[in-house]
Amino acid sequence: MTGVILPAMSLLDRLANGWNLMKASFAVIGANPRLLLFPAATAVLTIVIGFLFMTPIVLQPSGHKYSEGAHWAEVGSRLIVTSAPDEYDLLRGRKQHVEVSRQLMAYMVLGYFLSMFFATFFNVAFTHEIFDALDGKSVSVGEGIQFALTKVKPILMWTLFAGLIGILIKSLEERFGIFGRWVIRTVGFAWSVASVFVIPVLVLEEHSNNPIEVVRQSASVIRKTWGEALAGYAGLQLGGFLIGFSLFVAIIASGVGAYMTQSAWPVAVGLLGWLMAAIAFSYTLGVAGQVYLCVLYRYATAGTVPAGYTAEMLGMAWTPKKA
Repeated sequence: MTGVILPAMSLLDRLANGWNLMKASFAVIGANPRLLLFPAATAVLTIVIGFLFMTPIVLQPSGHKYSEGAHWAEVGSRLIVTSAPDEYDLLRGRKQHVEVSRQLMAYMVLGYFLSMFFATFFNVAFTHEIFDALDGKSVSVGEGIQFALTKVKPILMWTLFAGLIGILIKSLEERFGIFGRWVIRTVGFAWSVASVFVIPVLVLEEHSNNPIEVVRQSASVIRKTWGEALAGYAGLQLGGFLIGFSLFVAIIASGVGAYMTQSAWPVAVGLLGWLMAAIAFSYTLGVAGQVYLCVLYRYATAGTVPAGYTAEMLGMAWTPKKA
């Protein structure tokens, strides 16, 4: 598939089209409300996994009961090592040198890769069910997880590759001056952009065991959909603007209510109601963004238009054609 550049559209046209894309994505969620379960289920499972991961190091034997403060002090001394200050510490007025122990460092590195693995794993499950929803199939958290289990190897390979790239970028940032850090951060941003469609590639492509090939495929889709991605995220930003504007309206309405009733309750109730609505809207907006990316990926790679969308919507800046 290749793209053909069509005449440029105005910024307002792009914003309007991006907003229409987001409304269509909300419609997909409305027809498949179980999609909303995935981020919450992922968060809960991540917390549980994190708790289980930290348990061995926190509850390691110390010669004291877990209920005693001495236990926690002993564990802390094993994880954070203090010693006499060196010249660098003295220059900054520090009275002792503090560093992370090898035990904690190893745990941090392992935790970094483990968190990346599970984040990718659950995103693969989530994205698979989004594609099922776009195909008119039923959505299930369990089926999504079962599918992700069949992709453990490519998920693991991607986790190791992306994790090493992340560590490399971070370490280089710390070694260079201001200009060097700016260059490295620019490289990091380019890496993040190129990786946007990695999860759909892991879900739909059978030859996704090679992480370099995975990011190459993701980058190729980004080159095709750059205009649509910008417009669609402009729609997301407009959603953020609506949240901010709604806060202004909620404050005014609550203030008027408080003045008329001579009570602070309208303000408290109004702001609490706004907070709950804003959280719910932001949560749904995040899911809609994932739906939108899946729609773009499918259109870019297969040229198909899911129900609820139109070719004009998705072909705003380019139209796919057979090579």
